[in-house]
Parts: sequence; C-alpha cells; structure tokens
Amino acid sequence: MAQQPVFYDPRQARWKRLRRIFDLAALAFTFLVIFFIYTALRSERLPDLLLPIQKRPYHALKEKEKEKAKEHRRLAALHRGHRKSKSAPSQVKLNAEEGIRAAFYVPWDAASFSSLREYARQIDLLFPTWLQVLTPDGRLQSVDEQTNKLFNVVQGVTVRSVDDKVMPFVKSEDTGMEVFPVVQNFDGTDWIDISAFLNDPDARARFRGQGDAFLASDKFRGLMIDFEDFPQKAQPGYMALLSELSGDLHAKGMKLYVSVQAGNADFDYPAVAALADGVIVMNYDEHYPGAAPGPVASQDWFVRNLTAIKKVVPQDKLICAIGNYGYDWVQKPKHGALPPGAKDTNVSVQDAWLTARDSEADMDFDGDALNPHISYLDENNRQHEVWFLDAVTALNEMRAAQLLGIKTFALWRLGAEDR
Repeated sequence: MAQQPVFYDPRQARWKRLRRIFDLAALAFTFLVIFFIYTALRSERLPDLLLPIQKRPYHALKEKEKEKAKEHRRLAALHRGHRKSKSAPSQVKLNAEEGIRAAFYVPWDAASFSSLREYARQIDLLFPTWLQVLTPDGRLQSVDEQTNKLFNVVQGVTVRSVDDKVMPFVKSEDTGMEVFPVVQNFDGTDWIDISAFLNDPDARARFRGQGDAFLASDKFRGLMIDFEDFPQKAQPGYMALLSELSGDLHAKGMKLYVSVQAGNADFDYPAVAALADGVIVMNYDEHYPGAAPGPVASQDWFVRNLTAIKKVVPQDKLICAIGNYGYDWVQKPKHGALPPGAKDTNVSVQDAWLTARDSEADMDFDGDALNPHISYLDENNRQHEVWFLDAVTALNEMRAAQLLGIKTFALWRLGAEDR
C-alpha cells in the first residue's frame, strides 16, 4: 500500500477550521477599528481638577511706564536696523564709522512711498525731491500732486505743505530717519537754465529766506541742492549760493548736502566739499536718453569716477549714489527722425524685467560692463535697447566702493529699485 504524505487531508477538514479562524480574526479586527473610531468621536472632556484658578499678577501700564516702553521699542527698532550707533545719522562721520544709507524719494510715483514704508528701518537719510527753483527771481516752488501744476511754496507768511504722507509716516514710525528736502532746477521734463537766478544776489536772498521758512515748517534737518545742466557762466553764482546756504544752515545746527554729477569738469569738487556736509556723487548716467544707448553705469566707469573724486573730495564728505533703474532706447532710423510717440524713456527695474518677459527676449548680462541688457522689437517692429541697473549691479558697485574705503551710499531711487 502506497504511503500517504504526512499532511495529506483528502476531506480538507484542517482548511475549513483554518478558514473559520481567519474569518473570526477579520471580524474581530473590524469591530476593534469601529470601537476606536467611536470612542475617538465620543471622547468627553476630563473633569477639571478641584484646584483654585490662579490669576496672573498683570496690570495696565501707567503713563510713565508707557513712555518707558515706547522708548524701549524705539531703541529696539534702531537695533533691528543695520546701525549700531544711537547717534543721529547726520552726526555720524561719513565712511569712518558705520555705513550710512540714504535714499531719494519722488512724490510722483506711488511705488516710491510703498518702498519707503517697506524699507524705512534701513534708511538713515531721506532725500525727497519736493522743491524746485526755476525762475530768475528765485521763488521756491513745488508740484501739486492733484493738478500736476507748479505752485509757490511760500505765499506771504504762509508756507504751503508739499507733502501729506512722508513726514506723518516718518514721525509715526520713529525710525530715527532724518529728512533733507531736495531743491532741483528740474521742471518735470527738462533741466532749466537758472543762470539769472544764481548770478543775482537779490534772487539768491529771496530763495534763502523762503528756504528758511520752509525748513522751519516741519522737522527737517537741512537741505540738499541738486542743480544740474546749468552753464559754466553760472558757476560763480552757484558757489556763492552754496556759501550763503552753508552759513545759514550751520548757524541753525542744520546740514547742507550737495549732489554732483560724476566726471563733470564744470563742478569744482573741492570747493563744493569745503562748504557741504556731504557731497553726493551721482555715479550713473554713463549713457542717457537722447544719446546713443549703452550701459547706465559700467563697472569700470563707476570705479574710475569714484577713484578720481576720492582724490579731491575728503572721504568724510563723500556719499556714493548708486542707481537702480534703466533706460529704454528706440533705435533711430538711418534717415529722418523718430515717428511721433516713439521716444527714449526711463524704466524701473520691474519694467525692464516685464519687458523681457513680454517680448520673450533673452536677458544679456554684459560681461564687460556688468550691466544687464535687453534687445526687442515692439508692436511697430521698431528695435529697442534696454540697459538697466539691478540688485546685482548694486552689489558689485558697493563692493567696489568698499574696497576704496567708501561705505556710505544713496539709492536713486525708491520705487524703481529691484524688488
């Protein structure tokens, strides 16, 4: 008789018993899962312990304590910024101690105020371009933001406000920022020849008197003069005005800042530096609208300018202005002029990036100039060249300036910068 395997079960009795065990185990596991879900959903809060409820010994601040807390917050805000010193920014020796940061503000671009609010704690000196002198009689003027028309700032004994946002914001934030209004000879389109004003002692006296009245109208710390593109014949009057303003402002404990174009032989840089508390070197506009397109501030050009001016302006008077903006040039036809509406324009960094995206143009970071560049065709098939300065160029420029011992910078301008 053949021998059967040990586990041979022709009636499958063992399998039936094993199958029942598996079925019961699966059923038990199902009930267990249901039980856990039920108890999780029906869980009740544990009864409170019979312990007394303790009230923390807090109390409202008294007025004196509130003032102390406010002062503590102010000092903490200063420390959260980039500066360590508690001195007013304008009292810090330029390029000898910690770096001072300045920025230009323009009232005609809403983005400028947005940038001011965002970066307020990183700005020490604010230069708002509120004021103009355009007429031979030296009247101080400003532009009404609602009508976009010029008005006289000083009307009899009344000083008309030129701003309803910046000063309230600066005072409410208590950042330690100091404000130095800028006076320009720019009418919104062109730089005006102000030779008659500069060379007229009576007109200069009127301007200084109105400037004094304006500065006394709010918590301003001084003035910046930004006069550009005026004839060489007006230089004596220009220097006379700076001398007069220097005496007026310093007698009141205020500061005088003067902006000058880089590499401009018309300016007597040492004489300007002797009268000013700070000379802002506008180290940009190597190429500009109306001329041939090219880098706004190529790296070698930037360094050459700074190296040259360092030889004639004391380092403790020097502020290096760097740009963050660009220009869009329209290629000129070989014959004739550009058609109406086609012109070279200023662009913000954001505008430049959007232009690259919309035109699907390749962004070229020029290896020689170290400035970004775009070429594209518009809807009328006209070729454009865009050169601009962004965060990368700013970093390169600041590093180069620091190697020359310069660590005080001014940004042109809030609202156009690389964000």
